[in-house]
Amino acid sequence: MYKLIRKILFLLDPELAHNFVLFCASKINILYPLLKKSFRFKERNEEFILNNCRFKNRLGLAAGMDKDGIAILFWELIGFSHLEIGTITPKPQKGNPKPRLYRLVKEGGLLNRMGFNNSGADKVKSNIQKARKKLRNSNFVLGVNIGKNKDTPLEKAVEDYIICFEKLFDVADYFTINISSPNTEGLRNLQNEVYLSELLYAIQAKNKELSVKKNTMPKEVFIKISPDLSKNEVNKVFEISRKHAITGIIATNTSTNHKYSFPLLKNSETQQGIFKGGISGKPLKEMSNNILSLLNDLRKSSEYKPVLIASGGVFTKKDFKEKITLGASLVQVYTGFVYEGPSIIKKLLHKE
Repeated sequence: MYKLIRKILFLLDPELAHNFVLFCASKINILYPLLKKSFRFKERNEEFILNNCRFKNRLGLAAGMDKDGIAILFWELIGFSHLEIGTITPKPQKGNPKPRLYRLVKEGGLLNRMGFNNSGADKVKSNIQKARKKLRNSNFVLGVNIGKNKDTPLEKAVEDYIICFEKLFDVADYFTINISSPNTEGLRNLQNEVYLSELLYAIQAKNKELSVKKNTMPKEVFIKISPDLSKNEVNKVFEISRKHAITGIIATNTSTNHKYSFPLLKNSETQQGIFKGGISGKPLKEMSNNILSLLNDLRKSSEYKPVLIASGGVFTKKDFKEKITLGASLVQVYTGFVYEGPSIIKKLLHKE
């Protein structure tokens, strides 16, 4: 069925198709009580518990699919254990000029230069609060991926992250610090040793302050890194994460290495600058796996044992198992969901 639906959707502009699917998914909220006993299948018993976060399985939806958290009930309904909302910025912003999303169908990939388009922290908080009241599974984990507004100078980026962290503290199960999107100018500079240390120090200080103030546990904090980092850069990120007791690392965001996509796009599109942006999907798999493997090797030789979340190029059960073998405790999909639809959840999790 989804193959037919996909053919129709792929006739549309990629961003228009994305927004249409998200709109339809958000409307399931009305039918949620009637449908909550549907969409069930026998899955492998692979629950993962991380302090106060209880993941019913190892599969989640990566940030970028539901930036504003408008279809939370739908993602829980079809079988994901967690959803990462965002990337969220303090103020609403429209993102980069359109067109900004492209399909690389032959390669099984996407190219995007969205630019953190979202409704802002206040609106997203409201969306999460409304969904929480209806969720049948209180253990459905909601992560919030946060970043800085485009017009915020890099030297003031920490302030934006802290604003988001504070505003969304009460509704997030965990936070992801997005320092690796290629679509906000200068953002990847935050992976620099000095910037990153300053940012994570501020986040953890605010985390401790709010947990004491609200008499609750500190939030789990992850950082999401680029697949384009060198081995030396990965080592530095790992060490800074250790220094600031970061819960874990997500490997990885999209890549600016476009060598895979050149044969797939017309010369005219190349001339128009289509290659600005990040590649996801199958072309990302090897790069992401390399970063994941590096992190896992570092973890094995250190007293610091961060939780690793894998993202990048997951389409099949083999891809999923490979991420787990390389050290991931959780796996997230995005482009695979675009190409395979909801059936990918059953495909990856079905009990053999």
